[in-house]
Amino acid sequence: MLAGLTFAAGKADRHDFRFSHGAFRADEIFESATATPGRYMLEIGRRLAARNPGSDLIAIANPLLPLNALQLAAWLGDRAPSPMILADAAGMPILYILPRRLIEEDSRMMLCLSALDAKLDTALLGLICGTGFSVVTLAVGGLDAFPASSGNGWLNPDRRLRALKLQAEDALALIQTDPAWRRRPFALFHPYHAGDALFVALASKSATPLLFEKQIVCTAFKDVVEAASPKLEPVELRLPPMPRDGSLSKYRYFVNALDTLGPDFRRSHFTVFGRLLRMHHFTPFHLHDHARFTLGDPMDHQESTLYWHSQAPRLAPGGGPVRALFHLNGGWALKTYPEQQARTLIGMLRSLGWEISVLDRPDLADTGAVPVSAPNAAALAAQIEAHHLFLGVDSFPLHFAALVHRRPTVALFGSTRPINHDAPPSPGYQALVGCLPCNTCLSKSGCPMAGGDDCVNYPDALEVATALTAMAARTYGFIPAAA
Repeated sequence: MLAGLTFAAGKADRHDFRFSHGAFRADEIFESATATPGRYMLEIGRRLAARNPGSDLIAIANPLLPLNALQLAAWLGDRAPSPMILADAAGMPILYILPRRLIEEDSRMMLCLSALDAKLDTALLGLICGTGFSVVTLAVGGLDAFPASSGNGWLNPDRRLRALKLQAEDALALIQTDPAWRRRPFALFHPYHAGDALFVALASKSATPLLFEKQIVCTAFKDVVEAASPKLEPVELRLPPMPRDGSLSKYRYFVNALDTLGPDFRRSHFTVFGRLLRMHHFTPFHLHDHARFTLGDPMDHQESTLYWHSQAPRLAPGGGPVRALFHLNGGWALKTYPEQQARTLIGMLRSLGWEISVLDRPDLADTGAVPVSAPNAAALAAQIEAHHLFLGVDSFPLHFAALVHRRPTVALFGSTRPINHDAPPSPGYQALVGCLPCNTCLSKSGCPMAGGDDCVNYPDALEVATALTAMAARTYGFIPAAA
């Protein structure tokens, strides 16, 4: 639950919200895996201010905790509302009572709140609002012991939440040392992998309002962001991409990144942590839409979502044999299309006279496919543009081909859900996924159902070949014929 209170004529009005699982009702708020608790406080504040235009104070529950408005009103009791934070005995914030003008004038400063440390957030809010804030300790306990699976889905036991406190400490230090802090830009820390960086860059072009000016991105993916023509200025982070094997926590990576960016950057930017603070596959929303909410868009209408907007494919020049570009490696074994199926698929299409190129798979050269490489976004763009069709597993090249170049594309999903990583409906786009109940699978070290490294939920070669030949006929008028 997400909850808050507004005040009128000495009375507290209760308001409960919930994370949307696909609907856009008045009491539902878009569920974004990449948005901080502060972003949710901002959104709740917007809703409460609209519901009660006469309320000078707005009370917002800590989004990390599964609370409801009845509990909040009981904890507030007979206290006269004033700028304060109600906290448990360990200092965990429970309820923020904020001046309405914070929502109207400095709302994006709420993105920097820790939602973990009442004293830290009190000091930060006091400087932002220019008024005294107090901490009221409630005689309740246990709120600091995060359950492994909370009622509202935050990844509470994960160390990455410590990044929220660090971002609040940096924001406090900036405000304390810089009289011009209100003019300093906001930078979203979302540098991890190429697909993540691409979704944020694309979302920045449609998010309204846009709360950030900059996007922190690894050197390896800066060209990916620039290829999307984003509204955010890329900030180059000179670190290797975060490893996928869990050897480095997201919190430690954030610490390392801030150290790498250096004190001058930290004292001239408000840096906001992003990246999977909730499980993204719980909802039917695309990660592009998750990013759009994170960037500031309320995402309160279905028409705002990516799937609402069909797009016409961009076709390569016709003539000659069908040229198809394959990307079959998904970053780890379980997201890679099984080798034997790949070999069978290539053989089927080669028998029809198709020319197949395969990204970064020299081991498939003996099938007649041509191995190609794309070490950067420009090289990948050139390869996509040189082919009629693209076939890819759930990974950056797929998203780049389908969302940026809009090349006719068939997407392969086995362990991940299309709806979270898909493309808008189009005659030039089709997603294929198996029907096993294990999707979405969270494993990265082998199939927990069948054993082995391969995902058994991928569509077989015949189904993929059928989809590709139908796509060629639908978009180019190429009719399959034996070589």
